[in-house]
Amino acid sequence: MPRAGDCSAGGTSSAVMVQDEDVGSVLQRGANRGYGYGTFGDHLHHPPRPQPSQRRPSSSFLIHGGTPCVDSENFHALLGSFLTELNCRLDRIDSYGQLKLDTGVEYAYSTLLAVRDSCGKFSDGAIEVGRRQAAVFVETLEGRYHHALESKETLAEKVVEGILLIEDWVTDLESRAYQLRDAGLETVNQELVRARGVVDAGLHKAHRARQSIELKIDLAVDHALARAQEHGLIRYEDLPEPWQANEHILTGYRFYDGHWACIRSICGIHNESTNIWTHLVGFMLMLGLAFYFYPQHINFPASTTTDIVIAAIFFFAACKCLLCSCIMHTMNGISHQTLLERYACIDYTGISLLVGASIMTFEYTAFYCDPAPRWAYISLTAALSLAGVYLPWNPTFNRNDLAWVRVTFYVTLALTSLFPFAQLIYNRGLEYTSSFYTPALPSMAIYFVGAIIYAARVPERWLPGNGALLCDAGDV
Repeated sequence: MPRAGDCSAGGTSSAVMVQDEDVGSVLQRGANRGYGYGTFGDHLHHPPRPQPSQRRPSSSFLIHGGTPCVDSENFHALLGSFLTELNCRLDRIDSYGQLKLDTGVEYAYSTLLAVRDSCGKFSDGAIEVGRRQAAVFVETLEGRYHHALESKETLAEKVVEGILLIEDWVTDLESRAYQLRDAGLETVNQELVRARGVVDAGLHKAHRARQSIELKIDLAVDHALARAQEHGLIRYEDLPEPWQANEHILTGYRFYDGHWACIRSICGIHNESTNIWTHLVGFMLMLGLAFYFYPQHINFPASTTTDIVIAAIFFFAACKCLLCSCIMHTMNGISHQTLLERYACIDYTGISLLVGASIMTFEYTAFYCDPAPRWAYISLTAALSLAGVYLPWNPTFNRNDLAWVRVTFYVTLALTSLFPFAQLIYNRGLEYTSSFYTPALPSMAIYFVGAIIYAARVPERWLPGNGALLCDAGDV
């Protein structure tokens, strides 16, 4: 039997005018009868049959009086078309979801499904097949409602009576399905309105909370500026929360409203003085090494262009790291939170480039005569270094309580040097590899010790207070 996709094939084309007088009289009696057959209550009772004005005119098999038009010899064609439309209507009812049915209605609904399944085993077409389908149709109805069709004598009469009976059931089910759909749509609409209200309230609350935090920070900034103008240097508890980066340094904080005041403070005494000058002096020494001592080295004339480029990358990264750290420590007293965070990002990008450039120089020299692994390792290190340039600009990466995340990333970046180390042992042996890496061990130790000191925040953890004016973890 055709499925839901065949719903466009209506049944009216197979309906013809009544030619048999006996069938016509049966149809007239069926149209004028006032009762159905036990559909929606106890199926042993006979509730009133709905009037045509109360029923949804969804079937194309009824004329105005509620009676199918059929020829006594071609009733099987009417049945085939009716079953096609019945299948579509049942599928449409099923699409509305699970209906709440009482016992009688549920029994009638199961009968409809039984009719569809039993009659669906036949293919449309031949007259003999249509008659067998009609016989199965009648047999299915009589098997579930024993007295429904007993007053009818011929197969045609029973088919027509069965169609009228099923039409009542389907119409009632459709009515229930539409009510369920309308109620569901109304419920969904109410839930959407309620959810929208909850979301709007949450957004409003979040907006108010953000405004409250911003107002609190603004008031704290004004208070810190007033304290700085009065006393010059302020204490840790005077700082707004975003500026409280190290709870072990209690005094000596600057807090200025502009850049120029921060620059002038380079020559002053405060808790960033040592940080600023150690990085600034290191920057100057690195410039002298790059532009004076390196070109005068005995091996410089024998260096290739690639050798000089690799060395230049290292010198550039070292100078940039020292200069970026110097800038960050100088501007650490700015009273604008956005600028404070950006200067911290500048510092981290410099560190990433220096660590990456240091590893690249070892990879370049370790595989000097083996270009394939050399450029593979250099490319990997360069990619991680670029990631280190990007990550600091992520606000989460700069949180004060995530110092260990930053340390972990930079240590991981440094550990990428172990891959070429392992391959070098495999290719050249442990003795050669050890002799090659021995000169680099002090430099590698400085990296790891410095990272540990930075994360542990020593010596200021051991000497809180004024001792931090001389030295803190940032100096390393």
